[in-house]
Amino acid sequence: MLSAVIVTYNRKKLLCENIKMLLHQTIDFDKIFIIDNCSTDGTYEWLKEKNWLDNDKIIYVKTESNMGGAGGFFIGTKTAYEAGADWIVLMDDDGKASDEHTFEILMKTAGQLYDSGLGNKKLFVNCLVQKDDMLSFKIDDIYTVQGAVDIAENGIIANAANPFNGTAVSRELVEAIGYPNKDFFIKGDEVDYKNRSYEVDAYVATVVDARYIHPRPETIEKKVFGKKVPFFVESPWKEYYAARNFTYMYKRKKQYKGILFELFFVKTLAILSFKCKKFKTLKMLIKGINHGWKGKLGATITP
Repeated sequence: MLSAVIVTYNRKKLLCENIKMLLHQTIDFDKIFIIDNCSTDGTYEWLKEKNWLDNDKIIYVKTESNMGGAGGFFIGTKTAYEAGADWIVLMDDDGKASDEHTFEILMKTAGQLYDSGLGNKKLFVNCLVQKDDMLSFKIDDIYTVQGAVDIAENGIIANAANPFNGTAVSRELVEAIGYPNKDFFIKGDEVDYKNRSYEVDAYVATVVDARYIHPRPETIEKKVFGKKVPFFVESPWKEYYAARNFTYMYKRKKQYKGILFELFFVKTLAILSFKCKKFKTLKMLIKGINHGWKGKLGATITP
């Protein structure tokens, strides 16, 4: 059984574009689970007006409270798995398939990998995530769609994925690593899920011909001590969760330089460089690193 999971919060129009593309795919989804994180923009009424909730394939689930993206993907993956899904395709609400063939291409490749006889049924297979001719998120030091195509072997870039943007995970993988960590609230839960996949020797890859459209973050790259690093600053509460969750992951992998260099030093430079609430953002950054080091997760800061 092939299932899709879309996590949404207050993006009803973008959500509907995503659903339209899913319903027009050349491969049939058995179930489409919409996890609504307590939207306040009339998402439920909008879906009902479109008559999509009358479609037997579409299962609408509203959480009891806003659990953040991480909580939404926890609920969605758990719900799809318990419903018997063999494959779960994970995505958020501001992306969509580039055309009607996206998921047929993705699942054909995933199926071939599954049946390849390599003995690995734990699969984490991603679409190529793009905006126009650029990748939405870089792969290694590749920024363009053509660059990604050029480095692919037989249409696949092994050990690369930008989840959760058209990300297919096999039932065997979910059985091995469980569900996304709901206690991350937002930021990094998808990276953590990919990291946990590597830890059980799952096969992680991007299928370059399966295209998924997603906005590109506004990021400036600068060289710090000869290394290219991203410079961007979000609202203080988002910076808190990013610092906390990535500190937690770095500590778990004993990558302490990542905490000092990327999360503290580089982010501090970015905060001082951009027009933002500098004092409050720095305060949230330090608090996030502290909580991440101590393993204090959950929805600890109110947006």
